[in-house]
Amino acid sequence: MISERYEKGKAIAGSVLGKAGEVRIGEIGKISPMHGQAIYEYCYGTVWAQPLLDIKTKELILTAVCASQGEYEAVTRQVRGALNQGATQDEVVEAITTCAPYIGYPRTNGSLRAAQSVFDQWGDVEEWKPV
Repeated sequence: MISERYEKGKAIAGSVLGKAGEVRIGEIGKISPMHGQAIYEYCYGTVWAQPLLDIKTKELILTAVCASQGEYEAVTRQVRGALNQGATQDEVVEAITTCAPYIGYPRTNGSLRAAQSVFDQWGDVEEWKPV
């Protein structure tokens, strides 16, 4: 049974992750249907649906969190989401560079490179755009 939170979460995820994100969540859902459902229902349909911060702000926060953990693949995913939600390249860069005193230059540099790779390809990859 598909819940209202699942549907809301799927819509939010699509607006952030685009078709590429739907494919990746679908792949996880094939391995564990419960986990794929939880991503839509809980992560996006509950946590991301909270009303006080807009999705763009949440994406900038998560870009910084992923940068702090040295998760550069996740940084690229969050940067794409931030751009899909109207963030500018300058805002993304500032979200990352604000972390430098706390996470160090190697993680900041790696995250800036990850962001730049998204900026460089942004106009060419339709699967990244909102669905």
